[in-house]
Amino acid sequence: MQKHKLISLVLLLLYWLCPAQVPRFEPVGGNTLWMTKSGEEYLNRLLQDIDAARTTIEMEYYWFDADKAGKLVRDALVKKAREGVKIRILVDNFITPGSPEFYFEQMRREGMQVAYVHNLEKMCPGKAVASFFGYRDHRKIVVIDGRIAYTGGINFNNQTIYVWKDTQVRIEGPAAAQMRALFEQGWADLADGSPAPEIPVEPVGTALVQTVGTVSRDTTLTHLYVQKLAEAKEYFYLQTPYFGPPPQVLQALKDAAARGVDVRLLFPEKCDWGFMNSLTRDYIPELIASGIRVFVFNGVYDHSKLFVSDDRIASCGTVNLDGRSFHTNWEDALLFHDRESALQVKESYLNVQAECIEMDASYPQAKGLSKAWRKFLRKIYRIL
Repeated sequence: MQKHKLISLVLLLLYWLCPAQVPRFEPVGGNTLWMTKSGEEYLNRLLQDIDAARTTIEMEYYWFDADKAGKLVRDALVKKAREGVKIRILVDNFITPGSPEFYFEQMRREGMQVAYVHNLEKMCPGKAVASFFGYRDHRKIVVIDGRIAYTGGINFNNQTIYVWKDTQVRIEGPAAAQMRALFEQGWADLADGSPAPEIPVEPVGTALVQTVGTVSRDTTLTHLYVQKLAEAKEYFYLQTPYFGPPPQVLQALKDAAARGVDVRLLFPEKCDWGFMNSLTRDYIPELIASGIRVFVFNGVYDHSKLFVSDDRIASCGTVNLDGRSFHTNWEDALLFHDRESALQVKESYLNVQAECIEMDASYPQAKGLSKAWRKFLRKIYRIL
């Protein structure tokens, strides 16, 4: 047993020293974009696409529950598996008490390939702890027949489908092949599976789309946000459910505002993780003093993760504006490089902003805490 644990620790160390290789993609044209903030609308559209699938369905997903929403997805997949569609599912499965083993076992019995990123039944205690404080596969990818792909913040459970608001996007066209290639990377690295043959995809629209994927210890997102903020000339609007950015991104936000760019941040007054409320609130006076407009909302919880700038570039995906998304989790996002797509994301942002309260200089700084203590607490919150 001791030898087994030692081998597990050595393998874990090697994993951290040898990060996965993520494919990098260039913008590709010929796509159509559909966007919704309704989880129920997303689920209905997805179920229609699943029902129309003819060859393959691939999912790399953070969270399934065996509730109404989760069962609707599972039952739709079971139907297609019985029709001969090849289905592969990669699920994080670390803290998902709502998705017991029987939920996935039924999928396996129907011939689907289901793999866990974190299999607690086979994981030694040391790796389980490291996985919790280390990487999570936070991606939410669905690819159907190699030509339709979805991503965004919505998980397959009742809360995110029927209660919360969120932003989910559907693309059809060559960019779906990029999303499938990103899934293949996760499948090869985490499920130890062999890649499937490529599927040629014909252009069907005009949207110029680029897939972005990251893994643990990856600096891609930091460079991306710093670059897009540096390029902004008129405005940069950003929505996130959690705010605890890397220092470089925080400075880039301030620098953009100092240049006269209309920088706006939008997040919930209270998020679903209580400790993040203290972290987010601690930043508000500093942001406002830097000329950044801060908006908060108190209504139905909105879990969206997006940004848009200058009517020319926009993004939507799984990326929260915090250290875990930027440096630890596996994440995915779509970048839109055309005006029409950017305006769709902008409209989504402004619709939420219209229901928000704008913070001002009267927002109280955390009392009784020195600058050094606030800096220390930020580091602790980022770890959590």
